[in-house]
Amino acid sequence: MTQEKGRTAVISICSLAVFAGVVLIIKDRITELTVPGIGTIRAATAQVITDAKTIADLRDRVENQSATVDLVAKQASSAKALSEAVEEQNSRARQKLDTLDKAIEDAAATLAHVKSEADFIQTVEAAQNDDRNAFDKLEKLAEDKNNQYSSSAVRALYIILKSHSGNIYDSGFTIPWKDGLDPSRLSLLDLTKVYKSAPIFIKPGLLEYIWKRTDTPKMSRLDFMVDVLKNDGSLTAVEYAGIYFKQGTGLNVNPLQVEYIADWWGHHRQEFASR
Repeated sequence: MTQEKGRTAVISICSLAVFAGVVLIIKDRITELTVPGIGTIRAATAQVITDAKTIADLRDRVENQSATVDLVAKQASSAKALSEAVEEQNSRARQKLDTLDKAIEDAAATLAHVKSEADFIQTVEAAQNDDRNAFDKLEKLAEDKNNQYSSSAVRALYIILKSHSGNIYDSGFTIPWKDGLDPSRLSLLDLTKVYKSAPIFIKPGLLEYIWKRTDTPKMSRLDFMVDVLKNDGSLTAVEYAGIYFKQGTGLNVNPLQVEYIADWWGHHRQEFASR
């Protein structure tokens, strides 16, 4: 009887050991274990519940983050498409601006060319219509070989010089002096003042009168003609001054060759001091 009880105790102990090993292997999964003859073994149920909740929370976070990642990716894709569309529009706008800039540049160049031609034509017309300043401008253009209108200016000058050659000119002018005025009593200084205030159409007559005033020294009259050559705004007046200067000096040049005449007079003036 005693031996039988001992075998039973040994079996129980062995069984307990086996179950204990199993428990050690699957302890994380056991919440309650009943061992015959020993009783009930309970695991930490609370720990299992806590772990399950943590796993559930982690799963929710992953799912939420996955949705956020998808949204960000979608937004990034839309932003990229929008950026590409904007860049394409900017590129087209730049092309249009480049085309517009080129058109404006071409238009400005054309306008400048038209204006330049108009200015030259106006200068020629003014010189042909007795404008001394326009004539001087044509001379400068003719001398500037790099100017596009140089050759045209030379041709225009030739025509103008030919028309003011002094070969044919009027004389015997009648001057409308003021009533009661005796011009013979006017000095050269007085006549100079009268000349500067006179209208253009009277100037040729005044030049003739001054030149024929033999009571005035010849050198003084020639000085007066050279001053008119240099400063008068009327080509006709310059022509007549040049004609009378040629008569007084014997110089054979075109009356409008002002620079040549002025230079020549600077070198030969003293030769007429006693005349």
